Amino acid sequence: MNKIFSNNILIKLILVFFCLFTSLELLADDTRAVQSDNLSWGALSHEQRKILRPFAVKWPELSVKRKHLLLKGVRRWKTMTPEQRENARGRLKRWQNMDEAKREHVRKRYERFKALPEDERKIIRQKMRWFRSLPKDKRRALRNRWEKMTPLQREHFKNKVIKRQKMRREILRRLSPSEKQKLRRMSRPDRIRYIRRWKAQRH
Repeated sequence: MNKIFSNNILIKLILVFFCLFTSLELLADDTRAVQSDNLSWGALSHEQRKILRPFAVKWPELSVKRKHLLLKGVRRWKTMTPEQRENARGRLKRWQNMDEAKREHVRKRYERFKALPEDERKIIRQKMRWFRSLPKDKRRALRNRWEKMTPLQREHFKNKVIKRQKMRREILRRLSPSEKQKLRRMSRPDRIRYIRRWKAQRH
């Protein structure tokens, strides 16, 4: 029962950050943009112009930073599978259909994510990769469950997951190198059982 409850909590946290990341994947702030590059529409390659066609009219009005960001997205686009491209189109469409208040809310959540310690961001990225590896119908079902929750329920689950993650990190910190190596070779269910036994022996 505890295992099922834990998995449900993790799934819901994943959904929070999945929505956050997927909405902002191509819109994040790229502070390393080179300001002096020639980024006129005519200077782009044929392939770049083809992919960025929806931005052609507004291209001269975009900031240098935004242009670099979109070109970065083109490079990522070329490495995507057909399914990943379909998902990216859907995310862009959802972003474009958001009103400004919703976009600002998403931006603030992304800023909060960037303020997290690197180890916490790493965990979230791992959960996101797990979520993306699920079958499409499973991802849809999980999104639907999340959307039906009230804001209070969502906050309650997020807090529980954060507390659980902190506890697990503390346990891992106290494991010996040989114990950590043993954990890495285990399947996920075996790892959970091992950590529970480890906790029980030390209480």
